[in-house]
Amino acid sequence: MPFLILNLCGVLKFKAMAEKYLKDSGLPYTILRPGRLTDGPYTSFDLNTLLQATSGTKRQVEIAQGETLLPEATSRIVLAEACVQVLGLQETENEEYEIGSTEGPGPESDVAKW
Repeated sequence: MPFLILNLCGVLKFKAMAEKYLKDSGLPYTILRPGRLTDGPYTSFDLNTLLQATSGTKRQVEIAQGETLLPEATSRIVLAEACVQVLGLQETENEEYEIGSTEGPGPESDVAKW
């Protein structure tokens, strides 16, 4: 989703405020920033819902740090698996990642591929 649309109502501003609050809390954290979410559930009134967007065969994962990756879309399936994976990896503690989905089979639960 274009950043101008997201920020029209301050969405990005409030996301940044929430991230800062979390970082300043002293609690361990891992921040995952996905692109536009695909693969339902389609519960909001947006273009994604209208098109019933799916990732199809886009299960390969792109991960980057430092806001260098601007993913167009991220499968909810991929994002959920990433959330589960970061829980068991100390290397991800107090880190931030952008995550997207591209064409390919994806790592699924193979920790070595994450």
